[in-house]
Amino acid sequence: MAERAAGSDDPFNETVATTGLFLLITAIIALAFALASWTMAETVIGAFAGAVALLSFVSSILCFKAQASEPTPAPAEVAA
Repeated sequence: MAERAAGSDDPFNETVATTGLFLLITAIIALAFALASWTMAETVIGAFAGAVALLSFVSSILCFKAQASEPTPAPAEVAA
């Protein structure tokens, strides 16, 4: 079995960070949709999109916090 490259990140950390990024993009799109719906006098759709934006933003922050609190592996020493 091939050894992992020195300094490579844990796949779990990468997955959590990528999920946080997708949730943040979703929050931005939902916020734009909420603002557009709100100005068109569609208050129910605007409120629902705003709630989705808020939930996505909070979830992305929690993903980034979980990823940041993971201990980073010690770098492998290189023999000279």
